[in-house]
This record gives sequence, C-alpha cells and structure tokens, in this order.
Amino acid sequence: MIATDLGFEKRQQMKKTKNLVLYVLLLIGISSCIEPEIIPAPTPKAELNCHFTGTVNGTTVELTENVNGYGMTTTKAKILLPSPQLSSAVYYSEMSSLESAVYVKLGLGSITWDAAGATDPTLNVFNVFFTSNTTPIYSNNAQAGIEVTFRDASGNIWVSKTPNVNAQNAVFSSINQESDASGDYSKFTCNFNCYVYRMNPQTSALDSLRIQNGKLTGWFQR
Repeated sequence: MIATDLGFEKRQQMKKTKNLVLYVLLLIGISSCIEPEIIPAPTPKAELNCHFTGTVNGTTVELTENVNGYGMTTTKAKILLPSPQLSSAVYYSEMSSLESAVYVKLGLGSITWDAAGATDPTLNVFNVFFTSNTTPIYSNNAQAGIEVTFRDASGNIWVSKTPNVNAQNAVFSSINQESDASGDYSKFTCNFNCYVYRMNPQTSALDSLRIQNGKLTGWFQR
C-alpha cells in the first residue's frame, strides 16, 4: 500500500514537472513573437531665437519672442528668369504678433543664381551671400542691400528709403547657418540706425521716424 502511494506521488510530481516545462516553453514562444520596440533617432532641430530692441522716435521698443504673441516670420521675393539669365531673391525677416500692431522687418537682397539647376540658390551660394554682406547699404525694396520696415501701434507703416540725407547704417554679425527638416537658415544679429518714412495722407508730406540702436536677432530661410 505504501509502495502504491509512493508511485502515485511520483507520477503526480512528474506530471507537475511536465506541465511546468510546457508552461515555460509557451512563455518563450510568446515572447519570441513580440517584436522589439524601435525608437527612432531624434530629429535634428535648428535652434532659432528672435528678439528686437531699439529706440523709435525717443521711445524704447522691445519685442521678445513668445511674449504677447511675438515670433519670427521669414519670406522671400524671387524673380525667376530662364538660363543663362540670373534669377534673384530678396529675403525678409519679420518680428511680429497677431496680438499687436507693432512689428519690425528687415529685407536683404539680392542674391543671384542660375535657376536652370533649381528654383532656389544652393546652400553654398546662400551662405556666401549672407557672410559677404555684413555691412550692406540701404536700398529701396532691398534690391541691392538692406531695407527696414516698422509698423507703429496705430498701424502706420514706415519704410527706409534712398537716397537719404540722414545718416543710416547696418551691421550684420553672429552669422551662423543651421539646417533641420524644415529648411536651411542663416541666423544673424543686425545692429542698425536709420530713418523710416511714410506719406502723410492729410498733408501729402513725407513724415519720418528715427530708429536708433536698433538690434534684431533672427534668421533668413533659404
């Protein structure tokens, strides 16, 4: 009787061991079917920052990124011509907000290239243009240099002009090219002094505002 009980216990133990082995094999099979999670590499992101400060007609004006909705918008105006004529582009960098009328905008041009290869200049041509134009002259519509535009709190738009009897200057520094999935950028700091003008609708006279110690940090996009 005792021998029979021992045999029964042995069979039960073997059964448990077999079930345990099957369970382990089942777990191994399930885990082998689960595909490992693939974490994509981080996407490079250009570090772009903008800020403006200056004295406009004796009043300090400061526009700060992410304050009162301010940020930077970049645009370009291109004239595409058939090869072998050279195409051209003027680049604009504007610090503005949907919450405020005041904005400042710089235009710089013109970059030229043969559009037979592409509708935009190559990255090398783009970089050389900005690093070679650190002290541009003032130019109407920024066709051959820099143009400054300022909109006041009343929504009046004032623009630099040439020829101009008043002293004006501009210096670009901290020029640095960066790229990411959204495009190629030429980052800069521009210090400038100039007068900006508008036609007075009541008197038809040319009114002016003086911008002193203007400093815009931003970027142009290719």
